[in-house]
Amino acid sequence: MLEGAKGKITLGRVQYKNTLPLFYKFNLPFVQIVEGTPSQLARLLDAGLVKGGILSSFYYIQKSTVYQPIPDISISSFGKSGSVLLFSEKPLKDIETVKPSKESLTSNFLTYSLFRKFLGKKVSFVGDSADAFLLIGDRALELSLSGKYRYVYDIGELWYKHTGLPAVFALFIVPKEWATDNPQLFAELTLTLINSREEFFKSLDTLPLDRETKLYLKMLDYRFREEHLRSLELMEKLFKEYVLGKF
Repeated sequence: MLEGAKGKITLGRVQYKNTLPLFYKFNLPFVQIVEGTPSQLARLLDAGLVKGGILSSFYYIQKSTVYQPIPDISISSFGKSGSVLLFSEKPLKDIETVKPSKESLTSNFLTYSLFRKFLGKKVSFVGDSADAFLLIGDRALELSLSGKYRYVYDIGELWYKHTGLPAVFALFIVPKEWATDNPQLFAELTLTLINSREEFFKSLDTLPLDRETKLYLKMLDYRFREEHLRSLELMEKLFKEYVLGKF
């Protein structure tokens, strides 16, 4: 698909269950979808192979001069996220090292920020010998149900506990230039995403999904309101405070 040809655009979709509501009724002729993990999509965006999509909020705060979020769309949680989890055999106060998620940007940053800002310790990100490891997405959801680890900490829950704000994991972003040049398509994309979200949750109880998935998706928040903006602003402040993300 040629970018810019009649406004056509290639957008990224994170390949996790938590994107189901946004793509439930998503069928736009001017959009081509590419799937990947949050970190993969960020690399594709940097390489110019996708132009936007549902991307890490941590990526967005570093590129906010270039990208425009779709209004009232995010993947967030007011409390438990269900799928951004820190697994350990140690209590939180004894954790000194963390193995970060290779798939994530936002979750790694939120975890580091929680320890440093609110728990008063500068954890080190290391490899397999870490006291705890961070897992996101469907794999985190599945492992949490196994009961294999003594301690499982939900990063969304910890963020909300310490800030009173939702954890904003992802935003749907497009280039500002594209949004300006294609206002009708931008509006159509916005309305399609909002409609997809609303229709999905209206139909959720009758959809052919297992009970755990339905309960998980009901935990999440897909809006973007004043509280979400304040959370994003706090993330940006912490990003700048911690030497522009060099953690």
